[in-house]
Amino acid sequence: MKLLLAVLRLLWLCAWAASALAAELLISTGEYAPWSGEQLAQQGFVSRVVREAFAREGIQVRFHFMPWARALESLRNGDVGASSFWYDDPVKAQEFLYSEPISEHRELLFHRKDLAMPRWQRLRELSTLRFGATRGYTYTAEFRQLAKQGVLSVEEANDDKTNLLKLLAGRIELFPLDEFTGWQLLSSDAFPRGAHDLVTTEARPFSIQYGHLLMQRSPRNEQLMARFNAGLAKLRADGTLERFKLDLYRGSGQ
Repeated sequence: MKLLLAVLRLLWLCAWAASALAAELLISTGEYAPWSGEQLAQQGFVSRVVREAFAREGIQVRFHFMPWARALESLRNGDVGASSFWYDDPVKAQEFLYSEPISEHRELLFHRKDLAMPRWQRLRELSTLRFGATRGYTYTAEFRQLAKQGVLSVEEANDDKTNLLKLLAGRIELFPLDEFTGWQLLSSDAFPRGAHDLVTTEARPFSIQYGHLLMQRSPRNEQLMARFNAGLAKLRADGTLERFKLDLYRGSGQ
């Protein structure tokens, strides 16, 4: 009888796990066009990749858009099953499971063309200039440490648009941002005509980052993350991921 009960309990647990994995997965995310955006085609490149990778494994997903800091907190609180997308961060990696890389991002330092930019090799050599940063974003360990030590002057804002407007107004002088995102935003209707022509970037990348899906650490989520990574590998193997990239660069998103 004990053996029978144990077998029945195991079968119930397996059925529960299968049912849980088959249910719609809620994923927190934020606005970061063209990579992620509620009004974008396919809700952005990263959202498209995440959705399709899970679909290859028979899992449906739904994205819940919110400010980035809240998106991470919603994952921490268990309000969502995953969060997309986040850069490499040793601190976050201790708390969350990280997926295989979904996207690659070349972050540059944006500044006005009329700024007399000093020659520099290390970030600390830019200590006389005011940096902007977006609340909730993952920046490099060096940048965070120099800001914490007061070597760099860093002012946070709630979004990239606000930071770029502050840059144009001269309230900050440097703003690290994904190259694709920054130029697309400056060319959008959110900015006055000609704003794009007032800004330039440093040739030297501020950082090269990779975007990941995050989940809370648990045996069930380890299984779920493995399925996501398997779906992502299928997208790479059959050329779907490369096709999505071409759509992104062409600006179609379709």
